[in-house]
Amino acid sequence: MKISTRVEYGIIALVDIAINSESGKAVSIAGISERQNISAKYLEQLLTALKQAHLIRGQKGSRGGYVLARPSNEICFDEIINALDITILSDSHTDDSQDNSYFKNTINSCLWDKMNAYLQNFAKEITLFDVAEQCKQAYGDGSEYMYYI
Repeated sequence: MKISTRVEYGIIALVDIAINSESGKAVSIAGISERQNISAKYLEQLLTALKQAHLIRGQKGSRGGYVLARPSNEICFDEIINALDITILSDSHTDDSQDNSYFKNTINSCLWDKMNAYLQNFAKEITLFDVAEQCKQAYGDGSEYMYYI
C-alpha cells in the first residue's frame, strides 16, 4: 500500500504532538520539525489540515504551539487519514455504469469492497493513543536521546 508523504508526515506530527503535549504544554512547529526532521513550512500545511478537522488546536503566546483537541484515546485513525487525504479510505473502485462486466462486478464485490471495508474498520478501531504508546515503548519520549556536537 502506498500512502503520500502528506499522510505519513501528518501522522508523525500528530503522534509527536500526542507524546509531547501529555504534560499539557503546547508543542511548537519548530520542535516537531527538529525532532522529526520535517520541513517547518510543510508542517504548517499539515497542521492546518489537522486543525480544520478539529484534531488539534493552537495556543497563542510565547509558549504557544499545538495540543490535541481531545484525548488521544478519542481520536481514531479514520479521522486522521480523512483529514489528510480523503481518498485513502474511500471506495477503491469507481462506479462505471456503462461497464456491465460480470467479472469486474464480481471482483469488485468479493475483493475490493471487502478489502476497503476491512481497512475502514481497522482505521476506526485504532486510536492515536495506541500508536503513541507503541512509539513511546519503542523509542521513548525523546527525552533520553543523547545529542553529540
